Amino acid sequence: MRLIPVLSCLALGAAASSGAIAAGAPRAPLPRATPRSEGLSGARLRHMSEFFKIAAARHEAPGYVMLVARHGKLVFSSAAGYRNIERREPMTLDTRFRIASMTKPVTCVAVLMLYEEGRFHLDDPVARFLPEFAHSRVFTGIDAAGNVTTEPAKRPITIRDLLTQQSGLGYAAGFDTVTPLAKAYAALKLDPHATLAESVRRIAAMPLYFQPGEGWRYSYADDVLGRLVEVVSGMPFAKFLNERLFTPLGMKSTGFYIPESARSSLATPYRRDGDGELEPSRLPWAGWLLDPTDPTVSPSGGAGLISTAGDYLRFAQMLADGGSFDGREYLSPVTVDLMTHNQVPPDAMEKYWGADSVGLGYGLGVGVEIDARHAPQAGFNGDYAWGGILDTHWLASPKTGIVAVLMTQIDPVGGQASGRTDTDFRNLLFAAVGSALRGSSGK
Repeated sequence: MRLIPVLSCLALGAAASSGAIAAGAPRAPLPRATPRSEGLSGARLRHMSEFFKIAAARHEAPGYVMLVARHGKLVFSSAAGYRNIERREPMTLDTRFRIASMTKPVTCVAVLMLYEEGRFHLDDPVARFLPEFAHSRVFTGIDAAGNVTTEPAKRPITIRDLLTQQSGLGYAAGFDTVTPLAKAYAALKLDPHATLAESVRRIAAMPLYFQPGEGWRYSYADDVLGRLVEVVSGMPFAKFLNERLFTPLGMKSTGFYIPESARSSLATPYRRDGDGELEPSRLPWAGWLLDPTDPTVSPSGGAGLISTAGDYLRFAQMLADGGSFDGREYLSPVTVDLMTHNQVPPDAMEKYWGADSVGLGYGLGVGVEIDARHAPQAGFNGDYAWGGILDTHWLASPKTGIVAVLMTQIDPVGGQASGRTDTDFRNLLFAAVGSALRGSSGK
């Protein structure tokens, strides 16, 4: 297999991980500290960095950006490989990424901010604000002519159902290829230039996979929640996020599109072909990811954001600090606690995703570790996270005080995705913990 020439990128990663800030480098997203001062092994963090540099050289991904914080301080940063292989543009700490489903926790925080203002209760029917959901129907089978048959929902879809992915809604092509509803959802093909209101009206007309609250299924729920934010707040979803989250949090490189002048800072998504070689992916399955500079693309609350590792670290640190950051409160610690604790049956994730999700539950927009002793990766009960389909990842670990982000851009659709990045990241990351766990011993 042909290897990417990564010598210059290895040097870049080594400089970044040393803690030194090169001329022209982006401002650190958090105050800096040494790994040792925060009870982490610098040698083991460097080993983690080398592991992913080698992975990039082997064409497992074009490159990676990693940030690790503990107790609110940035203790490690590394960039390796390329954001664009053909142009030999290296990954850097300010590289932008399409974060796909890492958008979901952001959307859920926006919803919970409005919840804290008393605008609604979590168990209110969403139809109170989005009347197109007033007459939801549930799939019952296929008739002799091959048509989908339905029955009325026994109860309304609630806001909590949407936050926990228990609404009964489905998702885009690729998330279902076997059930009788697969063709119906594959045919939905939302127009990326339609308004959020128009897209949600079309989603509301789809049959539900199950009665609300009686199952778990990954879905368009967060796109619906983005529209809920618009209706309740009285402002466009993107504007709400900018004014209430991104600007005050200092997330200057996060949004649903980027200016043309920033195009070169965006990592190119790649896929592995049948020979294991990386080739640029055009993402034909994801209309909301096609043109990153198009301001008319609908702001998908489930998958639309572009961000940097540093920006997302600030968002994740806000949650880890109980909803506050730099002296400003975004959510109450009580609400963050609700968001980051399991809200679904303990086997829901395993039934849907398979064995890789053993020990994982789901809160309000985040996956939650609930049985770390049997989970396939290192960690502790109470850890929470949610990744993106292009292999972007983050986690917050209350017991260790660690918040970490790993970014790359691999399109898994139609290629050969390993699915191991998150597990490798967590195993190597937690191996660096040397002291000062919070709370009682054990997982």
